[in-house]
Amino acid sequence: MDSAVIKSRPKRAAGRRRWMAGAACAVFLGIGVAVGASLSRDSGASHVVDLSLDQSNDWIDDVCASFRVFGRKYQPLVDVGPDDDAAFAELVQRTIGIDMTVPTFEEGASIFEGARVVAIDRAPGIELFYRNAAGDLLSVFVLARPASPDNQVTDVQETIRDDLIVSWWQGERTLVAVVGPSSDANMPELAQAAYLKL
Repeated sequence: MDSAVIKSRPKRAAGRRRWMAGAACAVFLGIGVAVGASLSRDSGASHVVDLSLDQSNDWIDDVCASFRVFGRKYQPLVDVGPDDDAAFAELVQRTIGIDMTVPTFEEGASIFEGARVVAIDRAPGIELFYRNAAGDLLSVFVLARPASPDNQVTDVQETIRDDLIVSWWQGERTLVAVVGPSSDANMPELAQAAYLKL
């Protein structure tokens, strides 16, 4: 027998095996596509994922989280320091659109540490940091949230979240919240003073 004929048989057998493997892959792929298409038609479009921006938590949780993250125990993270009143007024005007100077409080929080821009409940605002006589850090949040049927003007209200007390009220143009440790006995007086000044 001719040696060329003998050598061509293994090549044909190998080529046939490759062709069979390729055909098997194509058949399995076709079966998978058919099964997937039939299953997707049966399920309908009732399992649509909703990606809307629902309010998963309220603004008080956001205020407390911002106080915990940015109000470091010894040195708060600020955008404007305590020495530049003009920069503070410009930051407040640019962020929430009101004219405001640094509020001073004799009632419990006498040292202004600085201010930073925050976003609470998808609204811009300013967080002002103060230090009381005991060295505890306190924050006053002023948020750009005008009064509306959903956000009616209120007097001072208090809420405790974990170890923080939040005293807040809704004004005509802004929402104001005073946040500090719940162990601070002067917090109600500070909130009332802030209510009268802001």
